Amino acid sequence: LLSYRQAGEAGNTEASYRLARLLVEMGGADRQKEAQSVLETLAQDKEADLGKASYYLGEGSLKGWFGETPNFNQTKTWWEKSSAQGNVTSMIGLARLLEGEFGFPEKRDPAAALSQYLNAARQGYGPAMTRAGARLLKDDEEQAREWLKQAIKKKQFEAYLVLGDFAEYVTKSDQVAFAEYLKGAESGNGPCMLRVASFFMEGRAGKKKSAQDAIGWLKKAGAAGEVLGHVQAAKILLSGEGLSIVDGYNHLVVAAESGLVDMQNELGLLYLSGRLGVRDAAAAASWFRRSAQGKYPAGVFNLAALHEQGVGVPQNFDQAGRLYTLAANTGHAQSTTALGRFHAEGRGTKQDLPRAWALFSLAVERGDQAAQKFIEQVAENLAEGELKKAGDILREWKQDLVPAEQE
Repeated sequence: LLSYRQAGEAGNTEASYRLARLLVEMGGADRQKEAQSVLETLAQDKEADLGKASYYLGEGSLKGWFGETPNFNQTKTWWEKSSAQGNVTSMIGLARLLEGEFGFPEKRDPAAALSQYLNAARQGYGPAMTRAGARLLKDDEEQAREWLKQAIKKKQFEAYLVLGDFAEYVTKSDQVAFAEYLKGAESGNGPCMLRVASFFMEGRAGKKKSAQDAIGWLKKAGAAGEVLGHVQAAKILLSGEGLSIVDGYNHLVVAAESGLVDMQNELGLLYLSGRLGVRDAAAAASWFRRSAQGKYPAGVFNLAALHEQGVGVPQNFDQAGRLYTLAANTGHAQSTTALGRFHAEGRGTKQDLPRAWALFSLAVERGDQAAQKFIEQVAENLAEGELKKAGDILREWKQDLVPAEQE
């Protein structure tokens, strides 16, 4: 800090910026106040600064660096000042702020946002050309297409996606849409590759349905960084329409490793199914656990089931009951049924038939019709007055939207 302070006082602007950033990272009201003061001093030198300090001051106001909460008005003021000095980063930030990308939906001003995108586009910034073109298409198609054409010249191939979407959803021309998507896909745009794949899967734009062609484009999309390409390729390959379960597995692993909790659960199910040549319950439990840590209800349910059965993990009714409760509290129907079984059997908790009846009834309402038979079984064993108690429990839960915690 001392070195940066001394260098900044000696006129080293870069040292002053580094000092301000370091003070913000270290935190604390005094350091943040000093950082704000340093940046405000820099912002006064319009010729040397070119809006850089004003941009950081706006960013700090948005992120609450210089106060307890984000401040829309201060952010807007600083970024407007920076934009007026020709700072493209501030123009884009201000446009996104005015579009509501950072919150503050009540402050949305699409017209003012478009103006900022146009300002940045006129500065030659390709991504702004794409955004400006996308927002102009409905109102000024000629100007929009010119900006998108300029964006493509700057290798902003997302512009093809904009043109394809316009043709597909607005002018309703699959042929034109496919042509634009294909140009984008052949230029390396991942989202366009996904669109092209969907056209082959659905047999649209005069194309014959072809899982092979679809998989080819999905693989390219995955290689281009679109995890959805891996997800969709895995679904096709593992559904039987593709050619290789091992290939599908490889795509599923990439999708799961990316952090998609639903794909982590699917990978666990694949390991458990034995379709890979051997049933690996321990690997399944590991992937269900990762999915459950991401709070994916089906992953929580499947991990609970393994604990209940003692498959791939030690049998533990208490842990299974806790997990079923977590998933049931999110509205997961099968977990609600499983929790009802635990209360009906006294497994992992004391037996409570009225609570079990209420859980089974709730599970049916949530879509698990298999719970209906349990309602009838429990009803036969309810003592006089217990059915009313069960009904009261159910009404209380429905009023609160979630069932009570397991005892």
